[in-house]
Amino acid sequence: MNSIVTFYRDAEQIDALNAEAEMLFGYSTEAVQGRSLTLLFPNWDRTDDSNLGQHADGHRFPCQVEVLTGAEISVITCRPLLPDAGPLNELTLLQRFVEDAPTAIAMFDRQMSYLRVSRRWLSEFHLQRQSLQGRSHYETFPLFEQDPEARQRWQRRQQSCLAGNIETGDDEPVRHADGSLDWYRWEMRPWKTETGEIGGILLWTDNITHTKTVRDELYEAKEAAEAANRSKSTFLANMSHELRTPLNAIIGYSEMLSEEAQEDGYEEIASDLSKIRGAGKHLLSLINDILDISKIEAGRMDLYIEAFDLNTLMLEIEATATPLIEEKNNRLILNGDAELGNMYADLTKVRQVLFNLISNAAKFTEEGEITFAVRREQIGDRPWIAFEVRDTGIGMTAEQLDNVFTAFSQADASTTRKYGGTGLGLAIARHFCQMMGGDLQASSEPDVGSSFIVNLPAEPIDILDDPIEEGQKRENSGRSTGVILVIDDDPDTLDLISRRLTKDGFYVESANNGEEGLAKARQLHPDAIILDILMEGMSGWNVLSELKADPTLVDVPTIVATILDDRNIGFTLGASDYLVKPVDNQQLTRLLEKYQRRSGNQYPPRRDRILVVEDDDMTREMMRRTLEKFGCNVVEANNGRAALDAVAAEVPQLVLLDLMMPEMDGFGFLAKFRENPQWRGVPVVVVTAMELTASDRQRLDGCVVHILEKGTATREELLYEVRERLLASLNLSSTESSGKWENG
Repeated sequence: MNSIVTFYRDAEQIDALNAEAEMLFGYSTEAVQGRSLTLLFPNWDRTDDSNLGQHADGHRFPCQVEVLTGAEISVITCRPLLPDAGPLNELTLLQRFVEDAPTAIAMFDRQMSYLRVSRRWLSEFHLQRQSLQGRSHYETFPLFEQDPEARQRWQRRQQSCLAGNIETGDDEPVRHADGSLDWYRWEMRPWKTETGEIGGILLWTDNITHTKTVRDELYEAKEAAEAANRSKSTFLANMSHELRTPLNAIIGYSEMLSEEAQEDGYEEIASDLSKIRGAGKHLLSLINDILDISKIEAGRMDLYIEAFDLNTLMLEIEATATPLIEEKNNRLILNGDAELGNMYADLTKVRQVLFNLISNAAKFTEEGEITFAVRREQIGDRPWIAFEVRDTGIGMTAEQLDNVFTAFSQADASTTRKYGGTGLGLAIARHFCQMMGGDLQASSEPDVGSSFIVNLPAEPIDILDDPIEEGQKRENSGRSTGVILVIDDDPDTLDLISRRLTKDGFYVESANNGEEGLAKARQLHPDAIILDILMEGMSGWNVLSELKADPTLVDVPTIVATILDDRNIGFTLGASDYLVKPVDNQQLTRLLEKYQRRSGNQYPPRRDRILVVEDDDMTREMMRRTLEKFGCNVVEANNGRAALDAVAAEVPQLVLLDLMMPEMDGFGFLAKFRENPQWRGVPVVVVTAMELTASDRQRLDGCVVHILEKGTATREELLYEVRERLLASLNLSSTESSGKWENG
């Protein structure tokens, strides 16, 4: 489109410019209105050369001019001419290219004095062209006067470019004359003369202030979200304790009172108390679901892998679910081989998933059948376990089936009113299955029934290797990266660690007790020792003491690695067993029977002394009454310090210990308690509702290289850390290992 200039014919004064004319001449209409035409056409008054235009910056250019004369206002149509090829005209084109480039670019000589700049450079840095010609770049920006280090930095870049290099930067701050601060991405590169010599420097900049601001805001938002997530996690940990403590009293007292009412013949009162206890257990179930889904969303749900027998699991599920199934006159059918064998998984989560499925089946089925089937399957080269729960209940429509795994969702409002629940159970169950490398699938037909199938790997994905035979161990030892001695009395743990380390190129020897471990350590002089602390007979602490007392073994790195189930939280603190609040009285009774059988007493005499360490008065009283009813002599302490005094007065046969207490908590008590050799044989059962942090779980002796526990991290992270510690102790890098630990 042509550039158009209107002017007053008689006075030859400019009236207006169209947009193209403003771009061509470098002026706005307001800047030229009323001024002489010679401002734009310097030879206007010369009839022999009026076809020459002049830009605001002073450079001139050839153009074709046509004039349409009016009575008062005349119109000039101006079109710049493309010059013929030639040295001068080519230079003019290049000059226009630089100056009109839609980016901030500047051309300097070797001393960083300005030669040419684009209009964008002028507008970006609020500069005037007339003041730049021949001026040093370092004199133009106040930044270089205020910050000598910045000047030196840019001068180093200048020298690098003059040596033929290209310099770049992603976020350079520039302080403008008005005090404002902007951030720039930039590039410096040399330009060359016709003879090929470096004549100076080209500098390109791009203002990224807005991008950086957005990026910083996103980072701050991310930090705030993570802080909120940490706060949420802390809140959940506290709520877990605060919510369960009163429920402990509600469930425990109602159970005790119900038993006493039945014994005294108050059947009606006993029935009411049973309802209270049932409501309390239902509330506890709802709270647990909400805490679970919150922990899942916060990324705080971990896996605790262990080996367990599938047939035993089926019988446990049957015993637990039978009363619930019989409430609505349903029949439970078990299908499975007599010898299903072992499975490696998180037993607590597998049990929770299966019980949730059977509970749902019992809830939505009346006078029907519920089938619980377990089978082994081979999918590819991996063994899998399939659990199926099938019912003949109300079933679901296709639409209801689509939302069955959505959190807080149930079939419809009428289902919620009739059957209750939060709609969280199946969402949690599926997430647990996916955490363990499997999945949960559902199929259903209205008025026919539903089927839920859990598919889980029989072993964690990263240890699904063929068993390592002894001969193969010897063969691998020739190319191994070190000799590792594993001392553990649990055969499953020995198998897990040995297979993992052997695959990774280590030669592994194992011992299933402390005495054998010490003998092999003195025989082999291994490069590292993995030691379980809690072993029958000679404990890990005694083994560790012997190792550190032997001059030939004192420098061998020793790694304490306890890979147990959820009870490990208490075990690693020196506890003998673990209970989670609210304490089930039947579970407590079974636990007492367990320790009495060990001492050979079927029914304990009154002299058997049990120390209950608990700061909550109601919980302590409830536990005391339960234990006294069982025939125990109960001593109470409301904090760790009082408990130590009670133990000093007379050593108990068993300690029930809460961890969260004032003055001296359970951790402090255990540390002092285990210092006394005469008290080390006393079993300690941790009774707590709190969720422990990693630091809580690592309060063990400091004379080992590193302490690793089940629960501090996920199982994969745990095994990876073991490997890294071993490699570090052997002065090897991760790349020198023969296998990829994290990928199995």
